[in-house]
Amino acid sequence: NHSLFTLRLFSLLWCAPSGVWSFNLYAEHPTVYRGPSGSYFGYSVDFYQASTDSNKFSVLVGAPKANTSQPGIVEAGSVYYCPWPGLPDSCRQIPFDNANNRMIKVNGSREPLEFKSHQWFGASVRTHKGKVVACAPLYHWRTVKLSGEMDPVGTCYVAVQNFSAYAEYSPCRTNDPDPEGQGFCQAGFSVDFTKEGRLVVGGPGSFYWQGQVMTAGVAEILNGYSLKAVLRRVPGEKHTTAAEDTHDDSYLGNAQTQNRPLRIIRSGPSNFTGEQMASYFGYSVAVTDLNGDGMDDVLVGAPLYMEREMESKPKEVGRVYLYLQKAPLTFYKPVALTGTYTFGRFGTAIAPLGDVNNDGYNGKKRYIGY
Repeated sequence: NHSLFTLRLFSLLWCAPSGVWSFNLYAEHPTVYRGPSGSYFGYSVDFYQASTDSNKFSVLVGAPKANTSQPGIVEAGSVYYCPWPGLPDSCRQIPFDNANNRMIKVNGSREPLEFKSHQWFGASVRTHKGKVVACAPLYHWRTVKLSGEMDPVGTCYVAVQNFSAYAEYSPCRTNDPDPEGQGFCQAGFSVDFTKEGRLVVGGPGSFYWQGQVMTAGVAEILNGYSLKAVLRRVPGEKHTTAAEDTHDDSYLGNAQTQNRPLRIIRSGPSNFTGEQMASYFGYSVAVTDLNGDGMDDVLVGAPLYMEREMESKPKEVGRVYLYLQKAPLTFYKPVALTGTYTFGRFGTAIAPLGDVNNDGYNGKKRYIGY
């Protein structure tokens, strides 16, 4: 059987501190897209609006275990372009990368320099005004050339001009390997664009899992890009660096770019803490102005949150927390939105919808993952 991915593009849940309201658009006639069996089609999703046609929308769907036409690569992963409206089998793979592994000579024989099989390309995908980024957080790089040691540094690809130009961005593919460096970075585990269109990439495994954030301009990534430039620093790139070892296993750190400091909001008054251990609080995060006051609000998903009713066994339903901003970096107490389906994992993914009903407020879409 083919795996089905039903895009709940049409449901909106709008909330305020005093209560919760909801309405549905065409919920009885959802658009359904079908991907290859076992490909994890639907693992990530985002809307796409081509820069050359402002009235035409489509949907980009990640399938991180899909096979591609790349020679010698097994389950590289892929991102599918699905026209909307469309038929179940109308999706097609986007050719972000058609190449085999890069090779190097070791003791007279050619061996892989990188490892794209099972790299989970398409695990994350985001769009912004015609720009697209998709990432493979399990992409491996041969950090020690002679021994063949490989580390999961992760990599991303950007596309512009309606998929006519592509470039790779792998900020953790450096000569700083192993867990204490960027060897376990897994760049692209999370990815997004700023309002200005600057790319932001998360690497949770850097520096003994303190984690790392990298940011660069898309134009700078594209300019001067070459397949031969394996180790490349993008002009104007900014990234966080390692903190003291007391912060291992939790992202924290100063940041710099060419010896100039990068201010990154972290901890302090903007620190959000979950209420239940092992709820996966922070698995998904989205930022938008929900109440139209000009300040960004934050939604945080905890898809493994468990709810207990009376003396019954706890039910894993998932929960989403809404933090409304009342002043710069100061938030009201969170409003909790709890799922209703046992094992539904409500809050697995959260993404902005925009003002779909023209009431002046931005909405959010939330996905349930089974």
